[in-house]
Amino acid sequence: MSARRKVVVIGASDPTLKDIAETPISHTDLMSGAEINANAIATALDDFPLQSTPVGVDLFLIALMGIIAPLASYRLSPIRALGLALLAAALYLVCAQLAFNSGRIVPVLYPMVALGLSLVGSLLVYYVREAFIRQRVRDTFARFVPESVVGQVLARTDDDLRLQGSRMEVTVLFSDIRGFTTFSETRDPGQVLQVLNGYHEEMTSAVMDHGGTLISFMGDGIMAVFGAPIEMNDHADRAFAAAREMLEVRLPRVNEWMRENEIGAEFQIGIGLNSGPVMAGNIGSEQRLEFTTIGDTVNTAARLEGMTKGSGHSLFVADSTRERLSERDGELGYVDSMPVRGRAEEIRVWAPG
Repeated sequence: MSARRKVVVIGASDPTLKDIAETPISHTDLMSGAEINANAIATALDDFPLQSTPVGVDLFLIALMGIIAPLASYRLSPIRALGLALLAAALYLVCAQLAFNSGRIVPVLYPMVALGLSLVGSLLVYYVREAFIRQRVRDTFARFVPESVVGQVLARTDDDLRLQGSRMEVTVLFSDIRGFTTFSETRDPGQVLQVLNGYHEEMTSAVMDHGGTLISFMGDGIMAVFGAPIEMNDHADRAFAAAREMLEVRLPRVNEWMRENEIGAEFQIGIGLNSGPVMAGNIGSEQRLEFTTIGDTVNTAARLEGMTKGSGHSLFVADSTRERLSERDGELGYVDSMPVRGRAEEIRVWAPG
């Protein structure tokens, strides 16, 4: 073969001569100095076919890889975001190799570093945010359900921290202060709120001490449920015990406090208990969620509470609740079979003897 117009490199290739070195693409197979020079000359003769991408393109690729993880974690779960980031990294490496084979050098290290750092940062932000949200929800639930069951409630929520609607057997309690409107009209608003807050504090403690869930305050009224969101086989017993405590312990304590502070009034309350099926779950918007129960059982309990007015009784217990009490002999006396607004049939009503 003629050597005219060619470059010939002559050198030793024997490893014992120590003229061998690593190359950027091979760290295990060492290459002799003559071969390294020959490859460099061949690249120069080919007009340096490998070209680096412009700086602007490099910066764009770094920014692109750095933004993938935050966008993914914003819309997807952490596992899916991690999977998408790994897929993006694999695709980028494949594209970088194809570009190299075509004579274009694209950056690899910095885009991969940007992807990794953004992924770690996004996951940290996600879990810190979730921790804050769950703590806020825990604090919210702790105001309405006993602390001992808050963890069980949160374990049953979905990704949006909502309790899925479910049909449950419960006992519903409604209570109301008699003549509170007249009381509040003749007193300073600050004093009215002070008294009402103290009253609610006592009554809420009675409900929650017996495992009840406080659904809502309606002015001077209280709605509570026993047996939701955590199922309870003895929900009727718990509700009845809570009602008795409200009447026999908590209300006298409130009235004693009002006498000591010279409020000039004493409260009387009415309570209605009814048991049966309800639909229980969270309702509301993203800005505000509330746990509630709905159904005829709830409406009937509210009607029973209203029916105590002028009856001479402070507590009305529906027959559905009495049937579920484990010990009812001697506790309750039959009052009457009464019509309830919204129901076609009358219900049997009982009251403490």
